[in-house]
Amino acid sequence: MKMKRLVCMGVMVMALVMSDTIEAADLTGAWKGLLSSADGSQAEVQIDFSPQGFPLYSYTNNKGLTRQVELSHVGQTVEYVPPGGGVQRMVVERVEKGQGRLSVGIVGSFERASQGYLDQRQEAALFEYALVPGGLKMRVTTSSTSHFGDKDLMVGGDPDAVVAEGVLQKLR
Repeated sequence: MKMKRLVCMGVMVMALVMSDTIEAADLTGAWKGLLSSADGSQAEVQIDFSPQGFPLYSYTNNKGLTRQVELSHVGQTVEYVPPGGGVQRMVVERVEKGQGRLSVGIVGSFERASQGYLDQRQEAALFEYALVPGGLKMRVTTSSTSHFGDKDLMVGGDPDAVVAEGVLQKLR
């Protein structure tokens, strides 16, 4: 009887390990496709996922070096000086992973001072991925705002929100 329980537990553990491996494997590699928004605009995107099934954030710093960071946990921060100066910061606020789906929420900010003027931009984005029969469905919801000013006056526009979605195809 004990041997049967051990075998049964072993099978359950292997099933859990295999399901996590299959889930991660489904989202690994590169995916490419077209995202469309309600206003009719379209953009071609390519998303790379790590072997663990998390998206990779790529950026180029002011020295021309391109880096890639796996976005895997809440509180993760990426900060760098982009070409042209200033400071770009991105913080992961949400990571939810399930069977064949993943959502990652990030908040980003950019700030640069030049010749007495301050340029500030903030953006929040929610990336939602779900495996569907035709590929990988991707939905991106962004909200952004910007401010520009000097020591006497700060001006900014109304927040801008965009939702874009499409189905991506696996490249590799």
